[in-house]
Amino acid sequence: MNSTLPNLVARRDLLRELIVSELRSSTAQTRLEWLWWLLDPLLMMGVYWLIVVELLGRGQSNYTPYWLFIFFGLITWKHFTGSVNRAARVLSAKQNLIRAVPFPTMVLPLSGVLSMFFFFLCGFAVAVVMTTLARPVQHSGELLPLIQVPLLMVLQLIIVTGLALPVSCIGVMYRDFAEILPHALHACFFLSPVLYGIDLVQHAATSRFGEPWGETVFSLYMLNPFATLITGYRDAMFYGEFLDTRLWIVLVIEAAALFILGYLTYQHYDRRVVKFI
Repeated sequence: MNSTLPNLVARRDLLRELIVSELRSSTAQTRLEWLWWLLDPLLMMGVYWLIVVELLGRGQSNYTPYWLFIFFGLITWKHFTGSVNRAARVLSAKQNLIRAVPFPTMVLPLSGVLSMFFFFLCGFAVAVVMTTLARPVQHSGELLPLIQVPLLMVLQLIIVTGLALPVSCIGVMYRDFAEILPHALHACFFLSPVLYGIDLVQHAATSRFGEPWGETVFSLYMLNPFATLITGYRDAMFYGEFLDTRLWIVLVIEAAALFILGYLTYQHYDRRVVKFI
């Protein structure tokens, strides 16, 4: 059964069951169950806060409290990396099911993305509580910017889905890819503004290359959709501001392009990946 949109809609019950199964399997082997998804970014938050603030004496200028500032980046990044890492292995892991029952195999990577998104929502709920209690120093006091959050979440889900679909095909055709991917994502982690703000990137680019090349370099950096997503969450929640309109336009275009490209790529390799299983 080809992974077309009508077939996906017709088998939405299977997708729902797979999501539930993913959620259960993700938590069944630990005593704390799903709380580990929250503990992981919380522990990372503590480690980076200790290193950056206490040891290096940084992160106190425009990012107070720094631990909350980086938490928005950590949970967003965790949804992305968790989804694509699962996608790289999911077709190989479910090879017996694929051989035994005809169904649109696209539901397999989709279930991983959606189950990780559920955990992201839980993490974001914790971030909302922490923001309310911490009351960031730089917050404008305006609540209207919070209307950006649902749209950012939708665009994040679309972008991660668009990336996870081709990754699942590559992962089954080239088995070493699943081993290399986490290391590549770790490098991308430091190239994305998880531990710092884009103001530092803009300042560094301008200081290094001057005008107008510095702004060009900064614009190229902001083509990273996660730079805009993380900045958008921080603007809405941490600063109480609206994300720049130009960044919104670029983010929407990137989300549409990545989703369409990912969907078409998966359809192209849909039946071909069976011979690699």
